[in-house]
Order: sequence, then structure tokens, then C-alpha cells
Amino acid sequence: MAEERFERYFSPRLGFGRFCWNLILLSVASIVPLLVVFVLHTPDFATTLINYPAAASRFLRQVFTNGIPVVFIVNYVGFLLAVHGKQCEQMSAAVYLASDSAVRALTFVAMHILIYVLSADWFGSFGGNRFTALKVVGPTLSKSYLFENISGVYLYALLPGAIISHLAVIANKQKDLQRRRQSLPVAPIIVAAIGLVLLVTVYSSGLSRLFGTDGSASAL
Repeated sequence: MAEERFERYFSPRLGFGRFCWNLILLSVASIVPLLVVFVLHTPDFATTLINYPAAASRFLRQVFTNGIPVVFIVNYVGFLLAVHGKQCEQMSAAVYLASDSAVRALTFVAMHILIYVLSADWFGSFGGNRFTALKVVGPTLSKSYLFENISGVYLYALLPGAIISHLAVIANKQKDLQRRRQSLPVAPIIVAAIGLVLLVTVYSSGLSRLFGTDGSASAL
């Protein structure tokens, strides 16, 4: 069933337009519930958004120019990697899961670097300074796993797409087993999800050390 749903909704064979549209819907559906939790969890944040239209506008701009594009691109790359994982008979499920987590984490960080720099140019964010934007990426993302800033929303919004891909690939790999299990193994998928979060933290901490930042910066 996992593989059938993957082919029905998230296979590139659907055509570029439909494939991208489905990924956009998945990305938005993954972000919105976490965004609501973040707003309600952050003290006085909901009140600020209601009472100050300018703050609400900046918040929505951040979601549409940062959150949705980042999650969409990571999902796009991840689903293409899943197709490769299904087609490559030499690639074991373990190798696929490890590669997928590493690639998704790297893409997540790289997209933030690109978008933060562009935001400095287009919107004057970070004082309009590209280097300041670069310095902020590491400290901001290194705290994402704690759900301390909005990047935590985007980080955990990667998990639904990752889980869908992992289920499809593992189901495909199990077709070649003489004795197929009645249910898909859950433990490797949980480990891969944790690995994705940890790798983002590791990559981000590396950026912080590279630019000599102390981890106190925040995107919001």
C-alpha cells in the first residue's frame, strides 16, 4: 500500500506539473499544523500577530519565502532520491536511509543559506548584509531541533515527506524477500528521522564554527 500511494501521488512519472503540485500540497500540509503549535507555544506571539499587522505581514512573508520553498525543495530532492533507491537493486534499505537523511539535511541547510542571502538583498533582512545573513544560518538552525524558532517548524515539517519516501522504498525492497513480512519495519524509519534532525544540527553547528558565531542568533 505504501508503494502504491507513492506511485499514485508522488512519483515523477505523474508529470512535472502534477508532481510539483502534489509536493506543494504535502509541504503546506506538513507546515501548517506545526506552525499553529509554534505560534500558540511561543508566549504572546499570537497576540502580537493579531495586534500588529506589520508583524503578521513579516511573519507570513517568512513562511512563504522561506518555509514553503525550503520544505518543497527538500521534498523534491528526497522523492527523486526515493525513485533512485527503488530502482537501484544494489542499494540496500540501510544505505538508502542513511543517504536520504544526509542529503535532505544538507539540502535543508543549503536552502537556508541561499534564502537568507537573498532575503538580505531583496528585503533588507539582516541589515541588508549578506555576510550577516550567512552568520545567522548556523546559530538559528542549530537550535531548530529544540523548536525555539520558526526554523524548527520547517525542520520537523520535513518528516512527513521523509517517512512517505522511506515506507515506499522499504516496501519495494521487501518485494525481493522470499518471505515477506506482514508489516514494514518501523525502527529504521524512526532512526532515519532522528538522524535527519541530528544531521541538520551537526551541519548547522559546523557553520557556526566556520563563521565564528556563538549560537545566540535567531531568524526571528
